[in-house]
Amino acid sequence: MGALNDLLSVQTTDIELAQAAFRLAHLLEREAFATADAHLRAESARRDGLTAECSQIESEISSLESHSADLDAQVARLEKQLKTVIAPREAEALQHEISQRRSERSAHDDRELELMESLEQKRSMLEDVAREIAASTERREDAARALRAAKGIVEAEIARLTEQRSAQALVVPDSLLETYERKRKARPEGAVATLHGPTCGSCHMDLARTEIDALRALPEGEHPECPQCGCFIVL
Repeated sequence: MGALNDLLSVQTTDIELAQAAFRLAHLLEREAFATADAHLRAESARRDGLTAECSQIESEISSLESHSADLDAQVARLEKQLKTVIAPREAEALQHEISQRRSERSAHDDRELELMESLEQKRSMLEDVAREIAASTERREDAARALRAAKGIVEAEIARLTEQRSAQALVVPDSLLETYERKRKARPEGAVATLHGPTCGSCHMDLARTEIDALRALPEGEHPECPQCGCFIVL
């Protein structure tokens, strides 16, 4: 039964490797980093959105200023023309046009003031976001360092266990190791087990005394298997 004892050692290491891989995939530091990274991404997206809004407002203000300048020029031209008009109806029409231009100019001023207030507010928000991004970047870097350290510890353990497993497998016959690998795929909870009294350590089913005696009586070279689950039994 020496080969099965050796195989049991391989399985113990395989279980430890699986546990280490699970820990590596579910590190608390990984979750902390993901949270910090998501927050930084959200703040960066918020900054980009505010920057785009500021650009849009600035563009509208520039357009209003240009249009207002055109209106001022039109009013000046109409007022100059008005001074040369004698006919009352023509003068009245020019005055109406001047009034329309001035009304439109006043609306532009109101809209521009509204936009300037909005722009000031968004620029203030951008300053707040910039400070938050700086703090979030630092938190993300701290989380990344903590994650690298935690990963390093588990990865070192996995490397040690992998080397240990390779050494343990060297003393197990290749054919037995191949059979173990097949059984392990079907029974990841255990392809090799010991008996606890009459109970199989893998499927936890009781074996009859006659079954145990038959397993003990197997000729050399044959490996006992649980009649219930098919795992190797170390007697």
